Amino acid sequence: MKKLVLGLLSLTLLATACKKSKDSTPITKETITGTYKMTAAKLTVSGVPGSHDAFADMSDCQKDDLYKLNADYTFDYVDAGTICSPAGDFSDVWSLSGDQLTLYGTTGTITKFDGSIMEVTVTTTDQGTTYTSTTTFQKQ
Repeated sequence: MKKLVLGLLSLTLLATACKKSKDSTPITKETITGTYKMTAAKLTVSGVPGSHDAFADMSDCQKDDLYKLNADYTFDYVDAGTICSPAGDFSDVWSLSGDQLTLYGTTGTITKFDGSIMEVTVTTTDQGTTYTSTTTFQKQ
């Protein structure tokens, strides 16, 4: 369970592209600090048309979990709601530099943030294939 979450988040946090809207909320420690719930995750692979709904592949006990970015730069993953077996709670640290969010030692780009919804896009290349993962979180 923890490996799946870490893998998905690692993919999500390796972004290189950034889109900003003039209506977006500034990305600062103060504005992004809070508790989030994942609402969507999609994966695209270079050379393969369309995208894959990775969120649909997650178990129900993972879809209701909480991601807490604390003001002291600590991070808590809370196995909330339906508890997975074994429970997957863990903690780590996070940092922010501009729109670059670092978690688990991996840096990604916040591609959308409106104060409530945060989208993180990750692009990584492995053996010549480029993978782009976009995960959407709703602030609770």
